[in-house]
Amino acid sequence: MDGLKTSEMRNLANKVVNHSLKIGKRPDGNFESVRIICNPTDPACYKFAQIVEEECWKVGAYTTLVCQSDERTRLRYQLTPEESLSKINPITKAVVETIDVNIFIGEHDNPNWSIDVKDKIKVDAPNIQRLREILDNRKVRWLYFGWPLPGTAKGFGVPLGRFRKTFFDSIMESFSEKMIKLCKYYYDALLGHDIVEVRAEDGTDLSFSIKGRRILVDDGVISEDDIINGDVGLNIPSGEVFVAPIEDSANGKIFFDDVTITGFGRAKSLWLTFENGKIREYRANEGEENFAKFLDANTGEKDRIAELGIGCNPGARYTHGSIIVDEKIYRTIHIAIGNNTGSYHGKNRASSHLDMIKFMEKGQLYVDGRLVMDKGEPCLKL
Repeated sequence: MDGLKTSEMRNLANKVVNHSLKIGKRPDGNFESVRIICNPTDPACYKFAQIVEEECWKVGAYTTLVCQSDERTRLRYQLTPEESLSKINPITKAVVETIDVNIFIGEHDNPNWSIDVKDKIKVDAPNIQRLREILDNRKVRWLYFGWPLPGTAKGFGVPLGRFRKTFFDSIMESFSEKMIKLCKYYYDALLGHDIVEVRAEDGTDLSFSIKGRRILVDDGVISEDDIINGDVGLNIPSGEVFVAPIEDSANGKIFFDDVTITGFGRAKSLWLTFENGKIREYRANEGEENFAKFLDANTGEKDRIAELGIGCNPGARYTHGSIIVDEKIYRTIHIAIGNNTGSYHGKNRASSHLDMIKFMEKGQLYVDGRLVMDKGEPCLKL
């Protein structure tokens, strides 16, 4: 599938507004306010954002549609004086203090956009963290709808046709019966348990505790129970079970073949060693300096374990960097470092959240000593 027909866009937009996010009226009877941010570098992405906005209008919601590209963001950092960047943007602050729903449609169209402005980003990082905290505290519902942009495919060195097909296959699988069954299996496997161990033939041996933490499911819908539990966000493509580990519990080492660090490049053959939840040591065969620059540019608990995620989308394939697809790939897990407040129900406060994908064809996942994933497969017939 190289693209979506207008009728398919309309059907997806309807699902997003009425099924996934359930946009409509607030408890006080007023209609909800929705901010839609889209990347306009692909006309189809902008068209889909407009259709989503039209579906919001149909249910009475108030909307604002904002276009945002990596080049414009990069230019803003280049032109804006540090004195201004050091202060929170009052317009953005007013928006995040007002909206009920936040929707982002698109991707980073230039994965390396921030390499030459990292010092400016570092100045702005506390404000980014503060805005995230406002959204979390207000329990603003959010959706990140990934879209295959030509610039993203180019930046990752992937043929555009294959990139688009991978994206749309995973989007269409986001509401499938198989995906839902996989999510339920891993949800049940983690629920009410304590020690998680990740092992692999490459030497990975990492353990951490999830005791008392909520097990979260990204299944394409924010249900009433999710809202009650404070689980207010989701991704499309969907298909993931995830949890915030106890932040000081991770010990051991883990290997990642290829990590995309959005805005900073890649790190290949990356080893991370955790001690009491925090990265004690890291090394990579290639791109180690990119990982170092990323850590330097961010603030807060940027280098502490934040998440374990398990991919459950059978339609997802490796895009070489588009995390919204890659973290959903069936037979993978991902470990994140950085922020895990809000929907994650963790305690790390940071200006960043970095997901790192691990393929598990030669690995195992244990929960309280019980094997729940072997060579990427669930240990029960679904």
